[in-house]
Amino acid sequence: MSEIETAKEFFDQDFLKDIISALIGTGTALLVFYLTILWDRKKEKKKSKDDDNNRVRHFSNLVKSSIGHVETVASNLDKMVSEYEKNNLDFQLLRFSPNKSFNRLEKLLKNENYFLSYVNNFGESKIKTFNNLSSEVDYFNMQIDQLWTMVEKSQNFDYERKKRFKEQVSELMNLTAWFTKQPELLSDSDIDQLNSYIKEFYENMKDESDLNYFYEYIRKVLENVLIKYTSNQTVLSHLPKFRDTSVLFREIQLQNNNHKEELKQISETLKNTLEKYKSDASELIK
Repeated sequence: MSEIETAKEFFDQDFLKDIISALIGTGTALLVFYLTILWDRKKEKKKSKDDDNNRVRHFSNLVKSSIGHVETVASNLDKMVSEYEKNNLDFQLLRFSPNKSFNRLEKLLKNENYFLSYVNNFGESKIKTFNNLSSEVDYFNMQIDQLWTMVEKSQNFDYERKKRFKEQVSELMNLTAWFTKQPELLSDSDIDQLNSYIKEFYENMKDESDLNYFYEYIRKVLENVLIKYTSNQTVLSHLPKFRDTSVLFREIQLQNNNHKEELKQISETLKNTLEKYKSDASELIK
């Protein structure tokens, strides 16, 4: 058999069909494999994009909530300041807000995945803005925590001073009663005057927390009666007790005035920082 005939026999139709079928099968398998890889990559890319969007959405919700929290705290501070301007004796309590958005934001900002999602959504040019947001969140967290500590400390200080003031007033009332039993020290008319003050004090007292009421009693006893007897050594020796209690009363007022000014300053600083925070968070809150 010649070589030509052998070649023809080799490349007969059945053989060619087998070769072509094999090539088609291999090509199809490769195509399916390639398409599968492309599909998996597309799904992975979509999942990554969805994860980024979900993180940014969560980030956005916390930022919006935190802005509302600062606005509420600042508003409460302004109300406290307003109340102190009307009455600098009654201590004003800071209203509790259960909002924990800054605590959550502080943890979120330390999470690298959230940083990458933020950059993927808004670009590398916003890295500085992300760092600004982190600093501002740290400030708000620190300031609000310190605010609660400051108010609590001032409240305890105010309580102790008012407690001492009332104790001293009680002692002065006993002293006033003692004076009414000393006709050799005071005139009859002044003794009658002191008795009337004591009677009025107990009959007209409506609120035991009203320091003005207590102070007014001390003032009347001192300025309307005892001041007449400064030449009397016995009376004179007791006058510093009235003076010290009056000074304590004014110190309570002064301390609350100072506290009011501190609250006012904190409120202004919170508001100013909040405007910068809103600006840095503009992409997240629009």
